Amino acid sequence: MGGDTRSDGGIGRDGKGRRVSKGRTIIEYVVLAFVAVAVALLIQAFLVKPYRIPSASMENTLLIGDRVLVDRISWRFSQPERGDIVVFHPPFDGPVLIKRVIGLPGDGVSLSGGYVYINGRRLVEPYVRRVAGRQEPSEPFSNGLPWSLQEPYTVPAGSYFVMGDNRTDSGDSREFGPIKRGQFVGRAFAKYWPPGRIGATD
Repeated sequence: MGGDTRSDGGIGRDGKGRRVSKGRTIIEYVVLAFVAVAVALLIQAFLVKPYRIPSASMENTLLIGDRVLVDRISWRFSQPERGDIVVFHPPFDGPVLIKRVIGLPGDGVSLSGGYVYINGRRLVEPYVRRVAGRQEPSEPFSNGLPWSLQEPYTVPAGSYFVMGDNRTDSGDSREFGPIKRGQFVGRAFAKYWPPGRIGATD
């Protein structure tokens, strides 16, 4: 007699026509959301982590507000190389920093005429910020510490000498010394924001 107007009591149908309770559907969505968050956290913890550039110390390679992706796994199988852009925990209480590896363990690092020398040979550095078409000079710090590069400095075993590409506005190993291997978070390999700057970091 006429159409059936009774409620189905919270029962719907899935894509195959099977009857599924609405309560079960909500639980599935919650579980899926939880799994998605867990996977994202695991990826950040062990594989790739996003990082926002907070200062001008890496200009013009990286600008304030740029967002980069940091590879956290490749160094489990290899060592940092000269020229790598690295995120690391500084040897003082503060947030992680991002700089470029200049000196490897055992390297003799020195400055002359505004240029960096490694083991007596001038280092070619096309990434150093340029002003009016000229590369900014790399100058020593005046803190009197062994790594200030007022004098040649030998990087200790298991450590790395890092500097910002903006040599006149970068607190780096000239200020706080070399960075130990265990302080590295990973290698920045790509810019993903803003859209107009998407691409490799180096």
